[in-house]
Amino acid sequence: MIPTVSLDDVVARDPGTVDVVHTATKDIGLFYLDSGPGTASHPFDISRRFFALPPADKQALSISLSSAYRGYVGVGEESTNGAADLKESFEFGKEDAPPAVADPPPYYRMYGGNQWPAEALLPGFRAAIEAYSAHQARIGAAVVGALAATLDQPAVLGRADAPFGAELSSFARVIYYANPSGYADGARLAAHTDSGMVTVSVQDTPGLEVRTSSGEWIPVVPPDGCCVVFTGELLELWSRGYYRACVHRVHNASLARDRISLITFFLPDLRSTLRPLTTADSARLAGAVVPRGNSWLTGDGAAFVVGEREWARVGEIF
Repeated sequence: MIPTVSLDDVVARDPGTVDVVHTATKDIGLFYLDSGPGTASHPFDISRRFFALPPADKQALSISLSSAYRGYVGVGEESTNGAADLKESFEFGKEDAPPAVADPPPYYRMYGGNQWPAEALLPGFRAAIEAYSAHQARIGAAVVGALAATLDQPAVLGRADAPFGAELSSFARVIYYANPSGYADGARLAAHTDSGMVTVSVQDTPGLEVRTSSGEWIPVVPPDGCCVVFTGELLELWSRGYYRACVHRVHNASLARDRISLITFFLPDLRSTLRPLTTADSARLAGAVVPRGNSWLTGDGAAFVVGEREWARVGEIF
């Protein structure tokens, strides 16, 4: 059973809640999070209106027009593990100007602005997405901080010289899966792991599935108003395999209707150097090993710049 925890308890580092997060993350790489009443609402309806726009209006925001990989992605324009994704998406992220340096590395292209539809075309879309993103940022920081605490690392954020930087980097997308009756039975989004530390997701209808350690696929159906938090590859690398990246997919057989999901990927500051932990950092890591089954993961334990890794990962997708 996938447990549900409260955001307030995660923020407060309630010992019982942190234990639940630790166990769920270790066992299945996933838990549900209740962010409580009065928080930013999930912009499902206005997201549906975006994907209902005429194709020409969506293509005017094509991701191919953005050096920062932000904008509209049509069906089949993105791939996962070599398989075309049968979905549409709108990709966006935190809007930051790239740091001013004389010879910027390629990954600095991931800094930048978003492509938004004109307000007259879709009133309120940008405001709704930005309000939602601000709420998700609080969730990401709280969860990453709690997971770090489970590995005896109490202060990974909040300062420029902190292990993960002053604040997390994040990238996000709104995804639309059209009515399943138009597609053959099978994966609409192939089985994969996400590249960040943690991913926070909300969905307006089921369809997401997660693979357990025994190889069984189980549906992910969070309680009403809750989001899904699952582990990514950077957490696996940082913890030397103590926490494994959650393998998940969206399967057509699990879809009862068309589906909207909003996904936010959280990473350390792109400029930070991620140094995998050792048993000197946490006794829990004794015997932990990063597997080599994923081509992007490495088991050598070497430190690396987060942005350089993420840039390489983005190149595998688009």
